Amino acid sequence: MLNKKQILTLSIAAILVLAVTLVLKTGLTSKVSTVTVAIDTAVDAVPAIINVRSDYTFTLSSEESGRVENSQLILGGHIEKNAKVLQIEQTDLQLDARILKAEIENLQARLALKSAEEAELRKRQEDLQNYERLYAAGSYPELEMQRRHRDFKVFKESQELERLNELQQLEQMEAQLERLERRLAKTTIYAPTDGIVTSIYAYPGELVNSGSALAEVFSKAVVIEAKINEEDFAGITTGLDVTIRLLTYGNQLFEGYIERVLPTADKENQQYTALLKVEIDEAKLLPGLSGEASIIRRKIPNATVIPRRALMGNFVFKVVDDQARLTPVKVGVRGLNNVEIREGLAEGDLIVTDGMDRLKDGDAVRF
Repeated sequence: MLNKKQILTLSIAAILVLAVTLVLKTGLTSKVSTVTVAIDTAVDAVPAIINVRSDYTFTLSSEESGRVENSQLILGGHIEKNAKVLQIEQTDLQLDARILKAEIENLQARLALKSAEEAELRKRQEDLQNYERLYAAGSYPELEMQRRHRDFKVFKESQELERLNELQQLEQMEAQLERLERRLAKTTIYAPTDGIVTSIYAYPGELVNSGSALAEVFSKAVVIEAKINEEDFAGITTGLDVTIRLLTYGNQLFEGYIERVLPTADKENQQYTALLKVEIDEAKLLPGLSGEASIIRRKIPNATVIPRRALMGNFVFKVVDDQARLTPVKVGVRGLNNVEIREGLAEGDLIVTDGMDRLKDGDAVRF
């Protein structure tokens, strides 16, 4: 019969054996994440690379030379359509316009005050009529009468010519003033559309020439481009549903559709381009963002579906009796996150989704 000391010793030994067994068992078991195979709708999806870019860029330029008086352009700042963004100094043009306006007003006044010339014309016309009556009565020589007619005609034509010259001069001066006013208007630069300033070439105090670039601007309107490999382009057309993921926003997915398809491929890499319309907050669409897309060509209901990350080539790890069994599968259509499994798995099977790189066939797993 064992005494108390022997019983205590045996108990401690049993506890140690159990502890060692548990440690060894735990140490040989890999912790993994798993998911249950489900029946769901599988999608036949084509992968694409996403680029977000400005719809277009434009250069703000000056049609008038002069010194930059002030500017509202800020690098990286937003400009609104029709907003004043830059002013070129106007003093010289304003002075020229003021002088020209005074000359026009003076000429218009001269044209309005023609009473003296008109009175002289009437007097000469009356004198001519008197000579004509004398000539008709036989009291005035014919040759002298002809001279009087010639003199009156010359005087009248000279008056008409002088008036025509002054009217022409007035018209030219008014056209010159109109050109000056147009030049004045061009010294104020307005934004032709909404945009973001990406480069500034002229600052207050600097002299600019006519045609000089003042700034580069990205339009605020953006385009979402999907680049599709040539081998995946068959069946791509407008209206197809699209799911995109932008790297900046992690695993967040955004839904949309193909709005336009460009008919030619990029010569460098033979990729076709589709333009997408996506349901996303405009504030999140920044030029330069990139990501990936899944263009859905068709949907297959009641399919066996697993997460795409669980797939290793044509194999998955299926959990059987707490062991990871490397299982071959036949893959069907592929989506952005899920794939269809046509053979090798059934609804309810448990498969490993993370930690596969630490496993080999038959390893014990816990989850």
